[in-house]
Amino acid sequence: MEILVDEVFNEVKGKYDICENHNCENDIKAIALNSLPPVYFLSSISEGEKKAFLLDRQRKITVLAKITEAVDIVCDKCENREKMRDSL
Repeated sequence: MEILVDEVFNEVKGKYDICENHNCENDIKAIALNSLPPVYFLSSISEGEKKAFLLDRQRKITVLAKITEAVDIVCDKCENREKMRDSL
């Protein structure tokens, strides 16, 4: 799930005006991950099955929703108010 959160966050972070503090990005990812169910793969699973998990459209939408919620939480409490959430 961490890989998927990283990928989706990197795709949409340009849509948000998040402060330059690296901790804000980490906080956003942590909050999103904590609100998503954990997913573990067995060592015997194929690379194709792992890719299918990462490319699942509904799962990406769910991750995007959790990232958006996390951005709202972090940016509302951000100490560095120079840059805040921009509209999608």
